Amino acid sequence: MGKAVNDLWDKFVDWFKNSSKDPCEDSYEDTKSPSYAAYVACGGFAVLIFVAYYLVAFVFCNDPGRQDMKAHALFAQEFYMRGDLFLKAWLRLPYMLWHLIVKTLESRCGFPLWDAASFTFASFGVFNFGITTWFLKNLIEHYTKKKAFMFSAVGSLLLSFVGPLSCWWVGDAYGTAMSPNPLHNPTHMAVKGFGLLVLMAGIDIIRRYRDEEAVFFKKENRLCLYFGIFLFLSTITKPTFMYMLLPAGLIVVLIDLVKGFIKKDGTAGKIGGTIGKIACASIPSIIYLLVEYYAFYYWGDATNASSIIFTKPLTVWHMLAEDVPTAILFGMCFPLYMLITHPGYFFKSIEGRLALVCYAVGVAEFTLLAESGARMDAANFAWCMMSGMVVFYAVAVVRLILTTLLSKRNKAHIANVMIGWFLLLLHVYSLFTYYHIFDDIL
Repeated sequence: MGKAVNDLWDKFVDWFKNSSKDPCEDSYEDTKSPSYAAYVACGGFAVLIFVAYYLVAFVFCNDPGRQDMKAHALFAQEFYMRGDLFLKAWLRLPYMLWHLIVKTLESRCGFPLWDAASFTFASFGVFNFGITTWFLKNLIEHYTKKKAFMFSAVGSLLLSFVGPLSCWWVGDAYGTAMSPNPLHNPTHMAVKGFGLLVLMAGIDIIRRYRDEEAVFFKKENRLCLYFGIFLFLSTITKPTFMYMLLPAGLIVVLIDLVKGFIKKDGTAGKIGGTIGKIACASIPSIIYLLVEYYAFYYWGDATNASSIIFTKPLTVWHMLAEDVPTAILFGMCFPLYMLITHPGYFFKSIEGRLALVCYAVGVAEFTLLAESGARMDAANFAWCMMSGMVVFYAVAVVRLILTTLLSKRNKAHIANVMIGWFLLLLHVYSLFTYYHIFDDIL
């Protein structure tokens, strides 16, 4: 019995070591996909996303029972370019990039309101698809040293439609199974692409101070500038991605800083300088965020006396569902499976650590923070957790594609790949059943 346990433990250690090694050390098959075919397919995927998102938004806008998309579209009409009227609207909703585009299409281009909202929503969907494809492609090609445009486009297409697993019989727990793609909320869907751009710049910043090659942005002297610009764009689109990503990134960098002090190899000074540059790049976003907070909540004090407060853990979550673990499992089944089967990758790689910390920070914020008064049951800090889910899902798809392309295969590897793709596609199927709105389209 003791020998069997030792053998099992040795196999587990070997499996973990193999999972935690740099993916660059593995050998991969050449996909041999012609670049022109991949470009044509990518264009077709973009059209598919645009049409699907447009129809989804249009049905939401015309259905009186589904108010979120409609409410944002109606509010966009209040952003008149006259100073006093614009300020009045801004004080009520300071994150307004999506609304300004809708207003411009309606007032300057002659779009009907619902079509302007649907067109803007669909355009951001295509933008997110492009950014996600870039994210997947650069990471996969960095590790494999092979062309991966087609796989990246397919992965990005699937990520555009992942939702919580469909299990209606479990009752309320299913109702709060969160998703990276809450298609009823246009501002969250609009911020996803900008949030991934911030993440990509952050990954390269960390790689640079570790003296590793950048994956996304090759010009080192512009990295912090890109970081600051993307962060500001995400803030004026919807600040919840910033609420999640900045603390998560700071945690990862501070861990590296502590390691640098312990090792005394000179890296601590380099990391400290990087933290200073990131702080400077973040100043415009932080200033806007503080002004936004003051405008939104102090203006709101006159109407609903709302502010951000700490709550007893899971207070807001339990307002939506009692079975929180089941809700997490339904929303995160695929990435959790990839974490269980490839723990070393998530704990060792930069993007893997960021994915774990981003999701953990998002869950912590949703668990502990809320808006006081009548706005508490809106559960607005759930958007922070769903922003973390966007990162976790994207990195999990990177790991799945890398595993798929491995040239060394056995039965366990084939089963692992098949289960991974099955779960990812099941999440995609579930989005179509989760939003009954698709019943009117298909």
